[in-house]
Amino acid sequence: MRIAELEPNLGDFYVPAFVIKVSGEDVLRDLCLAVSQVSVDLKEKAAGRFSFTIESAFDWKAGEFLATREEDRIDLLELFAFGKKVEIAVGYGGPAELDTPMLTGVVTEITTDFQAGGSPALSISGFDDLYPLTIGRSSRNWENKPDSVAVKDLVEPLVTADVRPTTPVKRRIDQNNESDMSFIGKLAYRNGATFYYRDRKFYFGPRQSAKSVVVELLWGQGLLGFSPEANLSRQITEVQVHGRSADKGEAIVGKAKRGDESRREPGTKTGGQRLVPLAADPVLHMRAAVRTQAEADARAKAVLEDRAQDFVTGSGESIGVPSIVPDTTIGLRGLGRAFSRDYLVAEATHKLDHGGYRTTFTVAKPSI
Repeated sequence: MRIAELEPNLGDFYVPAFVIKVSGEDVLRDLCLAVSQVSVDLKEKAAGRFSFTIESAFDWKAGEFLATREEDRIDLLELFAFGKKVEIAVGYGGPAELDTPMLTGVVTEITTDFQAGGSPALSISGFDDLYPLTIGRSSRNWENKPDSVAVKDLVEPLVTADVRPTTPVKRRIDQNNESDMSFIGKLAYRNGATFYYRDRKFYFGPRQSAKSVVVELLWGQGLLGFSPEANLSRQITEVQVHGRSADKGEAIVGKAKRGDESRREPGTKTGGQRLVPLAADPVLHMRAAVRTQAEADARAKAVLEDRAQDFVTGSGESIGVPSIVPDTTIGLRGLGRAFSRDYLVAEATHKLDHGGYRTTFTVAKPSI
């Protein structure tokens, strides 16, 4: 969808707005607090992060950060206590148009700065609802289960989950003294999957970015800047994963070769394909705890995909577009034949402050 087609649904980009709710209370409309900036940072395979800054809330007479609800005085350090639930929506229009949060999470950090001659601001930060997965370390195991079952067991007690089934069934899955988030990251890597938290639901599975382009941005018309890079340094033409079969202990080798990469645009070449004239087919050999041919092949394909995705990367900035989030595809145009392409969004930061609403993002692409 071109940026001009989004304008009627986003108030012609004239009225950027945000809603911040803490324990169900709207900090702007219920407590009349002055928020000078709000930021939402979203990534694949990580907990999302938020921050917002409150100005002019320090009561010099009481020597405390206070707000007023009707006639009651509210201690802000209690309102924003660690673990308090936070909902943040960023977009355009009034509160009615911002009824779907971009992030739901908890407060984990409170900072301020007392300096002579100025009123201290209060900065509140935290992570989305996946934050508990990052705390502590655990050791446990699953027997005769696919990796997807282990993911569901870790996540479903915490949030609603959409975990796509993985294959094959593993004789044993071990989590060894590591955080749940780190362990889920390993399972995602070996299955060629991604994961993230969006719309109050955890997703684990293949990337969904191929569905459609959420927005097209033209340099100078919505796209404020873009810095792409095509780099062959991590590219390979073949991956071979070596292991031994579970039944007979025989050597097995899983293979994935250039051309097997997914999400390639017609008429383009992957990094592995562009290496052919420059090197004698560099092959990545690696050992892994794989016990079947299917498991070895799947691991090789996952590694090849991961390397391929690093071929073309870039960072950019646009006017604020709420639909730019990880695991979506955006079209960037007006950048010349090589770089006017559709790109996978890996990270997106939405920030609204005195300068307006801007979205910064990083993207990746396996071919050019």
